[in-house]
Amino acid sequence: MSSILHRPGRTPGHPSLPPYDFRRALPWTAFVAMLFWLNYSGRATLSPLLVSVERDLEIGHAAATSLLFMQSLGFCIAQFMCGFLLSRVLPRSMTAFSLIFSGLAFLFMPLAHSLNVARPIFFAFGFFAGFYFPAAMSTLSSLVYPGDWGKAVAVHEFAPNVGFICIPLVAQALLLSLSWQGVFFCVGLSLLCGGLAFAAFGRGGRSHAAPPSFRGVHDIVWNPAAWALMALLAISCIGEFSVYSILQVYLVQDAHFSPAGANVAIAAARILTPAAVVIGGVVADRKNPYVVLAGGLVLHALALALMCLPSDFSALTGMGLQAFSIALLFPSLFKAMALSFPADRQALVMSLTMPLASLIAAGLAPMFLGWCGEIWSFRAGLAAIGAASLLSLLAVRLLSRFRQAPKEN
Repeated sequence: MSSILHRPGRTPGHPSLPPYDFRRALPWTAFVAMLFWLNYSGRATLSPLLVSVERDLEIGHAAATSLLFMQSLGFCIAQFMCGFLLSRVLPRSMTAFSLIFSGLAFLFMPLAHSLNVARPIFFAFGFFAGFYFPAAMSTLSSLVYPGDWGKAVAVHEFAPNVGFICIPLVAQALLLSLSWQGVFFCVGLSLLCGGLAFAAFGRGGRSHAAPPSFRGVHDIVWNPAAWALMALLAISCIGEFSVYSILQVYLVQDAHFSPAGANVAIAAARILTPAAVVIGGVVADRKNPYVVLAGGLVLHALALALMCLPSDFSALTGMGLQAFSIALLFPSLFKAMALSFPADRQALVMSLTMPLASLIAAGLAPMFLGWCGEIWSFRAGLAAIGAASLLSLLAVRLLSRFRQAPKEN
């Protein structure tokens, strides 16, 4: 049995305690996925509301996307802290804390009638939301055996991909009777309720992570695999979040859609992404995850090239292919991480790599795309991201060299 199965404070094989076989773990992994859906919905709701925010606050693309930068700044600070706190705070407690307090932050959104008020609210939300991912991934990994890790991540990754379909439609429906501030207030209530439910009924995440040490941090920082992982996380999150964040204004400005029509198109373009997550998870477990990563990055660059063509059909086709390609990547990416780092170091690895990746993907990249849209065109920014996707093939090759063979007990 792989050494990854051993976790301090847990009795291996005890029938009432995780890890479970995948079928028995499925309801609990689905519960964590529901939390991710709420967390990601909060982070992604600004995109389908961006035109409304710009009109209400009388600001341009660059200023509007600065709200995403403030959110990502708080997010990356919390992610960095989380890896150290998880040695003292149980992952399940950290997960519930993140949902509850990020929800409370959005309850103040009705006060946001200027950019100066909106920015600190988005920073506070991002800060509390940032504690979710390392804690939830640690909780998720405690629920299943290593052989089912790719499938568990695939279930988890259903959340943002289903969210990308639902969020534009729900936001557009709520805008019929609420202001954009009221939409965020509703999202905050949902986050609060989800966090309280997990605190009461959640399972898994009852073992502390390994205490961080200077040697542990030093070993990770000087490990080329960590930098390769960070680069792949950044480009994957750019594809998943940054591109999505400007799609409404891209379709309104460059493809001449109405705001409501753009939100419907964004949702329709993501219909196949849940299937892509399943495919990515199964292939990651049964085949070589590095081949999936390389293929997904090439497909992503091709999709962005289609979005750069001056044709509505190409734009919509490229949007669908772009979302599909990114959904393929994540199960294989986290499988590759599990193959490169021991289980007791994975939370620390995530906390050291995700902050920088998130700051780039959820803050700097959307601002760059907003600047391109305001000064030139969104297509120029999308072309630059396509080129970065192809360059990331070098990181896949580097990460594959650090694959560790499973150790037998």
